[in-house]
Amino acid sequence: MAHLIMNFFNLNHNSANLRFHITLVDFILLKIVADASTMIGHFRGILSGFQVHLHRVNLIFHLQEFNWSARVKRPSYIICSRIYYFFYSYQICHFMEIKAGNYPVAVIGAGTMGRGIAQVAATAGHPVMLYDVSKKHTQAAIEFIEQRLHSSVKIGKITEQAKTQILNNISPVHDLEEMSQAKLVIEAIIENLAIKQDLFCRLESTLEAEAILATNTSSIDLKKICDTLKRPEHFAGMHFFNPAPLMALVEIIRADKTDPGIADLVFSLAEKWGKSPVHVRSSPGFIVNRAARPFYGEALVILREGGTDASTCDAIMRDCGGFRMGPFELMDLIGLDVNYEVTCQIWESFDRHPRFDPSVLQKELVDAGQLGRKSGKGFFDYKSDSEIPVPQNAEECSPPESITIEGAEKLPESLLKLLQGGTIDIKTTDGNGAIRLPQGGVVVLSNGKSSLDRAAEIGSSVISLDLCLDFGQSPRIVLAPDSKCPDNTLMQAVGLFQTCSKQLSVIKDIPGMVLTRIVAMLVNESSMLVQENVADAAGVNLAMRKGVNYPLGPLAGVG
Repeated sequence: MAHLIMNFFNLNHNSANLRFHITLVDFILLKIVADASTMIGHFRGILSGFQVHLHRVNLIFHLQEFNWSARVKRPSYIICSRIYYFFYSYQICHFMEIKAGNYPVAVIGAGTMGRGIAQVAATAGHPVMLYDVSKKHTQAAIEFIEQRLHSSVKIGKITEQAKTQILNNISPVHDLEEMSQAKLVIEAIIENLAIKQDLFCRLESTLEAEAILATNTSSIDLKKICDTLKRPEHFAGMHFFNPAPLMALVEIIRADKTDPGIADLVFSLAEKWGKSPVHVRSSPGFIVNRAARPFYGEALVILREGGTDASTCDAIMRDCGGFRMGPFELMDLIGLDVNYEVTCQIWESFDRHPRFDPSVLQKELVDAGQLGRKSGKGFFDYKSDSEIPVPQNAEECSPPESITIEGAEKLPESLLKLLQGGTIDIKTTDGNGAIRLPQGGVVVLSNGKSSLDRAAEIGSSVISLDLCLDFGQSPRIVLAPDSKCPDNTLMQAVGLFQTCSKQLSVIKDIPGMVLTRIVAMLVNESSMLVQENVADAAGVNLAMRKGVNYPLGPLAGVG
């Protein structure tokens, strides 16, 4: 521990020009404070208004400047300020390990998320108190956890001994007073602001002053809860994803009044629990629920425009984009009502900005009770006697005898390798990255414009080619001919890629096609998150990969 403290006091802080060198007296004082939580609270009280002053002066202390007699005369506020700066800029958790067995965690709400979070904390070794207004729900949650752990034992994921220990770590409580010794309380109740505000105010009067309050909300602005608290600096968000024991991502949300050290401590705990946490500034939808809106919203617009059907759109996103699920099958899995409600919340939070417009088509399905898998029907019919529609694939066509690649260096490497590995004779010339067919038409990568607009620019028939994460690995190629493209030209383009053993989807000529359009909107929204300082690029990338299983972060290559 000593070398960590020494390293801290030798750091240069450019913003305040502070350089501290620890003395023996300071070390003893820090040890005293570390061992006495009441003294920590005392120092916070007497120094709460002193931090601003410290950040406006230049203090340079060197060990040799103080002999033993001089130390006795040193102003006490300097010693206190150094302790304060240490605890509230870097937090005690950076040099003192939190022992799970001595750090009780309380979870309020025994529903799907609450029971999952309780299992995660108990698995990490914490004593966990699980509370719900319904004793029946609390007991049912513990039984559910036991069944899930039993399944893990059967497949060899954990031992019987580990299962027993995890269950022993979880205790049902039936009154908020019973969790008075909890160090961290995680709320996972109904998404109702007034109920949450009342709960946290009651918890503040029950828990010790140093306890941390956290909410698992997926949509409520933390500021609206903070404004009702006496100790808002001890409040943060811990947004887990369902199912909590399996999903790696936890969004650690800080409000304006959240102590940065508290956010860091909660972040550190999530890491110890085997999660992949990301720091987020409180903003509607946080990272995932906001950045993912175009995945659903743009797909719904494409469907409304008649660009393609739901099944083909899903296949394009899976096959060409590498996404685990397409937008329509994912909305059916989530629940159309849930997905629609989140969209509406974010839309309202951003003053009804058109990029978040709720879909009329989705609302019609919700109003009709077609909510997806849970109701048996959504975009697809899940009844036992029904079959999920398959994507539309083009019929087999004759390929051209040869093609000319104009500007090969401007095409993706994986596309070039795909074509060069086929059976078609290839000629190359200078150009802007186009595949010219013998009939006179050209195949060009989608750039966001319609094929008809591109044809007017180029002066010949255009067939747009949707992007692929990897053209060689993708089992599908997507083409969109302009409305005036001759059938034989389109058939040659289809045949060309069929010789490469690809399935072909021919869709309506819409700007941006499918993958190009949806991914462009995902990148746009993700960029705005970074621009608005909601999160950094690395955090956005991690959140989207771990939270919704995207093949790459939307800002991959940026951070």
